Amino acid sequence: MLNQKVMALKFLILEDSEFDAELILRELKSLNFKFNYKQVSTKEDFQSEVRNWKPDLIISDYNLPAYQGNEALAFAKDHLKDTPIVILSGSFNQETQINLLKNRADGVLVKEDLKRLPFTVRRVLNEANDKKKLRDTLSLLSVNLKFQEVLAEISLNFNSTDDFEAKMNFAVSILGAAADVSRVYIFEDIEEGNACRNAFEWCAEGIEAQIHDLQNVPYSRMPSWKKIIKKEGRIFAGDVKKLPKDLADIMVPFGIKAVLCYPLYLGEEYFGFIGFDETKEVRDWNKSTDKLLKTVSGIISNAYSEELARRELQQTNEQLIALIREKELLIGEVHHRVKNNLALISSFLQLDQMGMGVKDQTQIVSSNILRIKSIAIIHELVYEQGSFSDIDIYSTLNRILVESHRQEGFLKFKVERMDNNKEIKFNINQAVPFSLLVSEIIFEAFRANGSFIYEPPSEFKIHLSQDNDHVRVVLMEESLARVLAAFKKKEEYKFTEILEVLTKQIDASLTVEDDLSSATLEFVYRDVKGSSSTMVGS
Repeated sequence: MLNQKVMALKFLILEDSEFDAELILRELKSLNFKFNYKQVSTKEDFQSEVRNWKPDLIISDYNLPAYQGNEALAFAKDHLKDTPIVILSGSFNQETQINLLKNRADGVLVKEDLKRLPFTVRRVLNEANDKKKLRDTLSLLSVNLKFQEVLAEISLNFNSTDDFEAKMNFAVSILGAAADVSRVYIFEDIEEGNACRNAFEWCAEGIEAQIHDLQNVPYSRMPSWKKIIKKEGRIFAGDVKKLPKDLADIMVPFGIKAVLCYPLYLGEEYFGFIGFDETKEVRDWNKSTDKLLKTVSGIISNAYSEELARRELQQTNEQLIALIREKELLIGEVHHRVKNNLALISSFLQLDQMGMGVKDQTQIVSSNILRIKSIAIIHELVYEQGSFSDIDIYSTLNRILVESHRQEGFLKFKVERMDNNKEIKFNINQAVPFSLLVSEIIFEAFRANGSFIYEPPSEFKIHLSQDNDHVRVVLMEESLARVLAAFKKKEEYKFTEILEVLTKQIDASLTVEDDLSSATLEFVYRDVKGSSSTMVGS
């Protein structure tokens, strides 16, 4: 953690707008530690403060009248290479974001997302602090050239272009050989921290692998584990028989004689551990080996953080479709907003086509085209109806269902409303995630296989009703209901993450009748003002 009790940190803000500077300071004041700051607006003042004041953190606007954020970034990294810098702008295109990150920007935020600034500041300062600790630890290991070389190789490995799994496997293999242990492993928490799984493992020659047998280990089987980790900061046992009985009972049957483990953290959140096993004999873990594993645990934690950040950037197209944050604007701005959204999504699709995607390319294109159309439908309705808050649910549902089925080749598909209820409406903050949810359900249903296959009718019957604030959408189609029942039971299929998140986004529930005749989507109407609904990943 940041050592905030020693002295106040120094923040340098490069911003020519006093209003934006005030907004930045307002968000920074939510940090739970003291800091001093200076605000500058010119190239000369900025470079002078970097040279002479030597700030601990730099926050820079990207677009200044005579000085660009990329120039400020380059100058800061040349003179204060270890000082983190966060770049802000009213808007970023994908290419600019990637270039800034490639040029060692520690954070990139749009000004509309300033609420994330405190989180970003904590993260980059913690990472800078971790890197400082790593350098201090490396200096302590200067007497051990072998371990220094290992640390250097592992660090360089994480800067390579290999995929994350390859990097992790290389790290545990070189670590195990250098430390001369029987086994090296990395466990990740699952089931909301109630269990863990063996994610990566290296075994010395002749040592049996355990990774396939340790994919769901409940912490309830070893209650002492987290207690010791929290109290001692590690599991350190030259003889596992001296550990608490619950731990010894797990390790001894596997032939483990000695164990050394350190926790892994994402920021300040525990998410797993890295460890050594010795199966040959009890072992007196020396200080160098202990410090080596402790240091590598920091490198691995940083690697996980960077990998999550990389995935977040790589999956921006999906998140931008789902994480729609818009202010209530004049109707005349709708087309401009759609144009900007589609331009961003098109750039991400181009990246996927170049091989930078993470799943089947055809599925990426198909799903994103449908999501784009879903968003466009909402904007069309806003334009037609002249309001962000009175969007007709039936019109939304009808167009989404028709478009979802047409994309699959059902051109004569029609929707028939089976009720006489008055128009039921909601605002754009619920309309966007609702439209994405319905289109995602149909998209996934068409890709179901096995016992239940979705076979759409020529006329899709629906029933709409509203009881106070509760809105109910009944999809009266048995084939779809059967597929959704299978999804919910997770017998043959599993809801995709986006389906689960979108359902939570509008506080919706999806139920299927016992006779599988229909499925009901129910949510609470909320007249939320401000930017459009946001889907937050985990």
